[in-house]
Amino acid sequence: MRAAHPLTPRTSSTLRRLTALVATATLALTISSCSIGEGTQSLVITSLTAQEADASKTQDSSSHIDNGPASTASGTVTMSTSYVAGGIGSTAKELTTIVVSRERSTDKFQWAVSIKPAVADQERTEYTNSAQSAMNNAMGRSPSGSAVVSPDGRHLSLILLPAEQQTGETAADLRTHVVVLDTKTGKTVRDAKVSGVVLGQALTNGTLAVETAQNYFPAGSGKGTITIFSLTETSAQPSSFPTDKWLVGATRENLVLAPDLLPDDCFDECSITTVSLLNTDGSTAGSISGVTSVHPGGWIRRFANPKAASDYQQRSKTASEDERKSLSPSREAVEQQLVNPSIKKTIDITGKTAVESGVPTGPGLLVEQKVPNGKGSTEFKPAFWLSSADDGHPHTENLEQFENN
Repeated sequence: MRAAHPLTPRTSSTLRRLTALVATATLALTISSCSIGEGTQSLVITSLTAQEADASKTQDSSSHIDNGPASTASGTVTMSTSYVAGGIGSTAKELTTIVVSRERSTDKFQWAVSIKPAVADQERTEYTNSAQSAMNNAMGRSPSGSAVVSPDGRHLSLILLPAEQQTGETAADLRTHVVVLDTKTGKTVRDAKVSGVVLGQALTNGTLAVETAQNYFPAGSGKGTITIFSLTETSAQPSSFPTDKWLVGATRENLVLAPDLLPDDCFDECSITTVSLLNTDGSTAGSISGVTSVHPGGWIRRFANPKAASDYQQRSKTASEDERKSLSPSREAVEQQLVNPSIKKTIDITGKTAVESGVPTGPGLLVEQKVPNGKGSTEFKPAFWLSSADDGHPHTENLEQFENN
């Protein structure tokens, strides 16, 4: 789970810009040394029984659990990656991801598949012999990384590892599979093939969006492109449009784009930005100001009064250390909301934390607040949870399911 903690506004994105510049300067987009492997990879997805899934995971003692459990409309999905025998009569082992779905309350097996190439989680992406390795941190982002669930919980999309680059190949020569699974059956809904460095992906309830570029950023020489694949008309040809912004998430029907990548965690100070809502044809559907984080399923955290929050940040930035101790923000400067633009829902969460959490309908949020613990201090306890699939009302039932999370 990823927590969005009580925030102090910070508008500077210098660190992220510096990181991008360093990555651009130090990581070559053209592979100059020889690499082993084919320039393209064939996708192999195999349905497994419960016994086969367990056996595959135990073949390799270094089996690695990916990303963390993903909550869907049908259950809980886990992923593990290890080296598995390539097939009958083969002694070679190939890096393979096993995806397993189980019923949420009983842990009963529902379905499992093995996928080759393996899922491109953060660690494996870092060590892949390709230009994609520089984007390893982006693969760990919950709303737009290597594994995302649609707001309605019906689809799971996985970015797979690209083929190793050959001598002289550039970032534009990268070829990557992005696979969308039906979370009820495990069947493949769509195999999307894209070229270039994959910056991220997002799922609306009906489409897969994949952002690619010719560099490690979408603007300028990156020549960012968002390609749209229909999940309802799976034989339809994909469409695409150019962009200079980052794909950072999606609502039920719109894509969410930002001028910079948003921080994964906000503890004390967080950037404030304005995100754009785009239709899947690339046209503008709206915008939201004062945003500090975008969560899976379309919930967006923001300051209710971006100007007051920004003004307080500026005063705090220019104040001396002694002045800062006595500086107190107004209510308007700290008031925070969770908004869901798909259903036009706004919920006040001032003084609370919002934690990304699996809920019975799929992706969602657990909102916690401080309460006395009887020992002279306070601790965070669940206040309510939010679904990404219903009318957005706060749920207070079954809060005990989150006590040990």
